Amino acid sequence: MMAQRKEEMLDAAVQLFQKNGFHATSVEDITSACGISKGGFYKHFDSKESMILELLQRYYDEMFREADRFSKDLQGSPLLVLKKKIAIELKKSIDYRYFFHAVVTDFPPNEKGAIPKCLDYIQHKLHEWHKHALLEVFGPKSKKYLSDLAVVMEGIIHSYLMWIIWRGPTLPLDRLGDFIAECLQAIVANDEHIFPVLPGCYNDDVSRVSFLENMKQDLGAIRSELHTEPKKMPSTEKDMQTIDLLIEELEQKKPREFLVDALLFQLYRRSNLKKQLTAILTTWEVWKGDLT
Repeated sequence: MMAQRKEEMLDAAVQLFQKNGFHATSVEDITSACGISKGGFYKHFDSKESMILELLQRYYDEMFREADRFSKDLQGSPLLVLKKKIAIELKKSIDYRYFFHAVVTDFPPNEKGAIPKCLDYIQHKLHEWHKHALLEVFGPKSKKYLSDLAVVMEGIIHSYLMWIIWRGPTLPLDRLGDFIAECLQAIVANDEHIFPVLPGCYNDDVSRVSFLENMKQDLGAIRSELHTEPKKMPSTEKDMQTIDLLIEELEQKKPREFLVDALLFQLYRRSNLKKQLTAILTTWEVWKGDLT
């Protein structure tokens, strides 16, 4: 019942934020819309800001959860998985388009605070997720211009979203996902004259070390989250031990690739860790590519 009430408030808040904006929507507006007391609001949220952060996280979680489900169903075809991921991203972006417009209007990217920081975080994680998805489809061949290819994909997705928002009728999203993925495949298949623009390939030792340092920091953050979870899963202790082994191996002068691959794969199999591991896996794949 408590969880249901919370979802009702989140749904009501989305509608009100989309209609009136964040600052013009009061806590009383939200509670009145779903028929609960103001005190009931504060049983679930510390403030309107914390509610916004939860809504942003919900968008992010819904998209990744649905994409992961289809990835399992379509394991035999990486290109088909990419097509489905693009279609899912388009659908979720359309579902939340007015909410994001309201949030970005009230919290521009250059502002300081938890909400602009969260928006920046989501943008970063989406970019890393895109790079990882592209690597799974196109393999090592795409590593040298991976960041550029991800930006091209993001630009196409954004342009179609703007077309849908401004012109009204929703396009067939599965067909659109197919079209975008096929365009990307055509780029990779004819890449003899393509040279990277964005930073992506680092050849100096300092950059290689920084890659590993970033991985260790991200793994450490995941371990801290697991350690402080109020309700630990049966596998939590084993996962923390795996992370400790990974960090120990990454601290070596020459990390053993086969061991890091195996440990990362073991963690990635955990549904509750996949989201956090996406950026780490991409960093590791690019690091390995730098050494070849």
